[in-house]
Amino acid sequence: MRVAIIGCGQLSRMMALAGLPMGLTFSFVAEADEDSRCVDGLGEVIRRSEASSAAELFAALGKPQVITVEREQVDIELLRRFSKLCPVHPNPDAVYQCQHRGRERQLLAKTGIDCAPYQLALPGELAQMSIPLPAVIKSCDDGYDGKNQWRLKQPKDSKVFAELPRQDVAYLVESFIHFDRELSQVSARDRNGNIVHYPLAENVHTQGILSHSTAPAPDVSAELAQQAQRMISTLMTEMDYVGVLAVECFAVGDKLLVNELAPRVHNSGHWSQSGSQTCQFENHLRAITGLPLGATDTHGVTGMVNLIGTDGAPLDSLDSHSQLHWYGKTVRAGRKLGHININASGHDVLQPQVVATLEQIKPEGE
Repeated sequence: MRVAIIGCGQLSRMMALAGLPMGLTFSFVAEADEDSRCVDGLGEVIRRSEASSAAELFAALGKPQVITVEREQVDIELLRRFSKLCPVHPNPDAVYQCQHRGRERQLLAKTGIDCAPYQLALPGELAQMSIPLPAVIKSCDDGYDGKNQWRLKQPKDSKVFAELPRQDVAYLVESFIHFDRELSQVSARDRNGNIVHYPLAENVHTQGILSHSTAPAPDVSAELAQQAQRMISTLMTEMDYVGVLAVECFAVGDKLLVNELAPRVHNSGHWSQSGSQTCQFENHLRAITGLPLGATDTHGVTGMVNLIGTDGAPLDSLDSHSQLHWYGKTVRAGRKLGHININASGHDVLQPQVVATLEQIKPEGE
């Protein structure tokens, strides 16, 4: 079976690496100027031009049996045209809901799922509004890894309204949440509506970028785990979602507030490559190709450490309990270039290993 993936980054790479041993073949859609080195050698890369029709791209991709995405910022109309030629998972409407923060919040309201108090308004309107501080302004699209977000701590910070990159689109203004920790729920749903859940992962961010994750997250009550699973199950069912979905949450006491949805395999689920019986990448492929979902039982406790702006693959940071995943991307400050998964028997053993790894991979000068 052939699977086509829109995008050529590390998530496409890891999906293909998980699927090739299953006998799947892959092809990839790249934008005209998109760097494809992450997937070079894993399948044919088809570059899209403005003149390309969906039918032409579909034929060039080898007439795949299913098409999926590695990112939410994709051309929805192209996905909808593709869906007339073969199944597209997750479906275009689900991607459309999740690629815009305003539509995400509408979906959460419709399904009765809590998030931070928010308002949507144009920059010119924001200046006239009474906004309780502290607050965070977020662009409604293209806001991953802390990009396109601005913190409002005191009244003088409102000058940012006039400096926002676009004055003709609405922005999301959210109350700043004083959370206890950040957790994410990653789950997979198949074509028949069956759902499997990975355990909640605890995530630590630095300057808006995920630094490291721990799964299962420590000190998670059965009630909190069930709350997360209910939320994601509700969202998947509402969207008729097929594939892996990630829901990032703020934990405030015994309550979860949704921060963001990701309609794809997710950075906070990378730990599953060595920490679960079936990794998120294989389960995504199983879901979209009609195969039974794999078990999500865990192997002890796993930490995932992102390699951000690291100058080369840090092979000397590995030990007998860790695995390096290097993406082969061009090195650039602030860019995710790979990750290390660390396995341990318990949280008390894992935490010192994660701290030591973070210290070892820290770029010079920090």
